[in-house]
Amino acid sequence: MAIWSHTGKDKLRRGRVSIPFARYFITMCVEDRVPKLTSGDLPNSILCLLRSMHLEGDIEVICATTMPDHFHILYRLGQQLSLSQVQAKIKSKTKASLATQAIAWQENYHEHRLRYIVSMDSFARYIYLNPYRKGLLQKDKVWPHWILNKNHRPEFTAHLLKGNRPPPEWLETPDTAQALVDADRDL
Repeated sequence: MAIWSHTGKDKLRRGRVSIPFARYFITMCVEDRVPKLTSGDLPNSILCLLRSMHLEGDIEVICATTMPDHFHILYRLGQQLSLSQVQAKIKSKTKASLATQAIAWQENYHEHRLRYIVSMDSFARYIYLNPYRKGLLQKDKVWPHWILNKNHRPEFTAHLLKGNRPPPEWLETPDTAQALVDADRDL
């Protein structure tokens, strides 16, 4: 088995805890936030890797979306790899694909471990709405780089219009990732 390591800045790693089967909300950005992550076959390469890691038991993917300059994923950690090893594996296995677009991952990543009493729904909804709130597509279109585990149906999906589009009022609410993390910590 390959050993995956991750180097990062001390202040981002401080307090980082890796707990098997815990749920994590992760954001990974490309260096200099160059908007090429949705170019070419990159979203498909990321999706294929996530499926592989899911099948291998490294993580249980709940949902994810690939944005032009960053990537969000909500997953349950397996017991084979630590959090840092999972993130290092994602970066390592996608490095060559990113190089085809002359981009690379930032050195570190942002993570938040959800407490067990917190529903994943608000985090999944944030990930789903991210491309709409960033103005990357019209309200009546579907973002092609969003994935959802077929065994997980967050409550918000029952309220989508025509099964896959957000109600307009959802886009007026300026939820931020930091607000979700802060709300989780305040409970």
